Amino acid sequence: MTATVAVDYYGLKEALRELQKVSPALRKEISKEMLGIVRETMIAPIQDSIPSSPPLSGMKHSGRTSWTKTSQQKGVVAKIDTRKARRRNLQQGAEWESLGVVKVQTKTAALAISDMAGRGPNQTRNGNKLLARPNFADSLTSKLGRGPSRFLWFAGERNVEGTMRRLADVVDKVADATTGKIIRR
Repeated sequence: MTATVAVDYYGLKEALRELQKVSPALRKEISKEMLGIVRETMIAPIQDSIPSSPPLSGMKHSGRTSWTKTSQQKGVVAKIDTRKARRRNLQQGAEWESLGVVKVQTKTAALAISDMAGRGPNQTRNGNKLLARPNFADSLTSKLGRGPSRFLWFAGERNVEGTMRRLADVVDKVADATTGKIIRR
């Protein structure tokens, strides 16, 4: 899940891809710096907002949706993504797909489900009446005290401004590095 930010840097992905071709060592250093900032300013507060005990009693098991605080905390990761928009969206000018350069997402099913349950228009995504759980989202909301976007978005949105201020310096470094390399060609 990625947080939406008011500041857009056009050409940052292209600059990072160009930097990878010209100087992979510098690209690696910049990526480490960007991920370090995001881990410090966004991931740490998100990990702190994750409850230590399972939000619902049904998550006390050892299966795919089991809940331990350490496993949920390890599941929150940051990634650098320089891929282009999908071809079908490029044909439309990529106006329907915005891709973040830095993404914060969860890798665990339990955290993703607990974080976003009840967000969509249909409270039960299962057409089978025996498997549908219409009270799941309401139970999470009553137990945790806030609605959908309970962990990642809740903690992440509060820290977007500080993260963007710190990342602005790194973006300037990328711009300087790629401009210098492009001129030399």
